[in-house]
Amino acid sequence: MTVVWIVIGVVVAVAALLVVLEVQNARRRRAMAHLEPVDPRVGERAMSDASAAHAVTEGLAKSAHPGTSGAGGAFPG
Repeated sequence: MTVVWIVIGVVVAVAALLVVLEVQNARRRRAMAHLEPVDPRVGERAMSDASAAHAVTEGLAKSAHPGTSGAGGAFPG
């Protein structure tokens, strides 16, 4: 019988958590309703800029430490 009450308590706790999160989401939606829709190209541009910056950083790191990639072995050269 104790196990049944524990299961019921867990279910009630999860349901309460979902209700709280949905209420917060509704408040956030209502608060941001006045904002204009975002241009999807802005997100695409940010992703491509981040990808380019990551590639540059990775290239610099590999050129500065040529033996650490694992592909070249333990000793460079």
